[in-house]
Amino acid sequence: MKPQEKKYLVNPFTKILKILKEKGAKKRKKIVSTHYYGQHAGNDVEKFVEYVDRYEVHVLKESDGRFTMTEHKPIEDKKAGLVWLKGKGYTNASIIKMAYTEYEYKNGTVGLYTINDFLHYVNLYYPQNQHETIEKEFGLQNAEVITVPYNKYLEKLGRLRLIKLT
Repeated sequence: MKPQEKKYLVNPFTKILKILKEKGAKKRKKIVSTHYYGQHAGNDVEKFVEYVDRYEVHVLKESDGRFTMTEHKPIEDKKAGLVWLKGKGYTNASIIKMAYTEYEYKNGTVGLYTINDFLHYVNLYYPQNQHETIEKEFGLQNAEVITVPYNKYLEKLGRLRLIKLT
């Protein structure tokens, strides 16, 4: 079964970091990236991601507030990503900065995400049938579950940054 993302709003990360340490979760990597989302009505995601050393296209399908990666491929550069979005029919792209640290835990990933320098999320990346178990281990049962893409959530808050695709 393919892993899915399930996202929980938290603030701050103090409690989660303590639990990760207690459980011996292995810190895997820390990444800062910029995501360019195609701006549309649904909750599926078509975006390209700009990392320090590469660019990638990511397509995710949403089901029940969980996101499954269906396409993941390298692209040449930022210009190619903008052209790809425009070729998909988008006229606008939303821009989101993500800084995150991933931890390996029980054959999955616990990600601590800071979005646009102010929103804090825990992202559980596990097969669908494992989310609730991991959620309980990390005390996330009462945390707000974010069931929409980050760009949609920021739009609800009035804090989304858009660019025109020309």
